[in-house]
Amino acid sequence: MTSFLYGLALVALFTAPAIWAVRLAKRQRGAAVLLTSLLLAFGMDAMVTPPPPPQAEQVHRQAGDDEPKG
Repeated sequence: MTSFLYGLALVALFTAPAIWAVRLAKRQRGAAVLLTSLLLAFGMDAMVTPPPPPQAEQVHRQAGDDEPKG
């Protein structure tokens, strides 16, 4: 329940800046395109790590490693 309230508080906190940003982007389309392009260009270098495999797959891999090869 507390995580829901924290999420609700964050949404309420960021609603006004989001509305302001959308209105600014509608008026200043060139600046919005430039900022989006910069974020896209420099955000491409960010390393995204894949999530770990599910627990069932890890157990299956470990069981396969125990079998003798040959």
